[in-house]
Amino acid sequence: MFVLGDSTASCAATTLSLNLTPPSSFSSPCLFHSGRRRLLPDILAAKMELPPPPLISTLNGSAAAAAMGVNFGGEEGESGGAGVFRMGAVGQQLRLAAETLQLLRLEAATPGEASAAAAGAVFVVSFGADAYARLLARGSEADASAPKHGRRGFARLLAGRVARAVQELYEADVRRVAVLGVPPLGCAPRVMWDGLHLVDGRGCVEEANELVQGYNARVEAQLDALRPELPGADIVFCDVYKGVMEMITNPAAYGFEEARDACCGLGPFGGTIGCLTREMACPTPQGHVWWDLYSVTETVNTLLADWAWSVPPSTDSDTSICRPITLQQLAGRADAPPPPVMV
Repeated sequence: MFVLGDSTASCAATTLSLNLTPPSSFSSPCLFHSGRRRLLPDILAAKMELPPPPLISTLNGSAAAAAMGVNFGGEEGESGGAGVFRMGAVGQQLRLAAETLQLLRLEAATPGEASAAAAGAVFVVSFGADAYARLLARGSEADASAPKHGRRGFARLLAGRVARAVQELYEADVRRVAVLGVPPLGCAPRVMWDGLHLVDGRGCVEEANELVQGYNARVEAQLDALRPELPGADIVFCDVYKGVMEMITNPAAYGFEEARDACCGLGPFGGTIGCLTREMACPTPQGHVWWDLYSVTETVNTLLADWAWSVPPSTDSDTSICRPITLQQLAGRADAPPPPVMV
């Protein structure tokens, strides 16, 4: 499995520089009181009976090291750190993915074998959550680009870039792609703290969630329009927003004791200051929906992976989140052992 994305996909990425807090090695989105918190792609890899894809920065550049999958997340490119929305991250990660696939082609016995390997690989694309966290933040980070793109206009910009990324992967012989949507950040502790006066009846900032829903709808529509142009490809959209909102709306049904407050943070909702030390973490993160300012807990990621992987029994509520097929079907593991593909 190969992964491109932001802090929802990689521990190398950071959601925000968080000017309100000092630099800290504990500000990683993967900080966990008893070990590294698994992200959604890590758990999906486990369902494919694969280890978590290693970060590209940890590999030695050999085809053997990359053959089982790579996580390109967190690579932002030369302009990534300066731009508020880090559009350079998408292009930089695509370049790294193309270079990796080219390396694997050079090591393949025949061109046909190389193309088959790329076509068999599952690519997970998870951009947007960090961008919207910055857009919804107060202060210079949000102000720098919001006037240029507009809060609603940014959805068009980012959705178009993600759709082009899928097209570029197709041109590199990739045929299996899952695009993950953005969660309901209007319910995230930081956004709740910033916009408490805007909270709706469900305890979330409605305007923020409307922005996120607008992006999710736009990127799914662009993927729908793109499918006829990409023969032989399986392009899946996974509605992370739907899944997380189901947990927030019915927390007790899924074993959650706290659906609003962060497990690791200070202030109202745990949204004033982010997770700086392990000691700040609550003793029962599995009972929380939110881990820190914007990130969900591993328990949430585990449920999302279950709902993305297969369709629930007909007696259950409709918690399937991927369309038009499940990720189990995308990976080719629905009814039989997988074919010999490079994943």
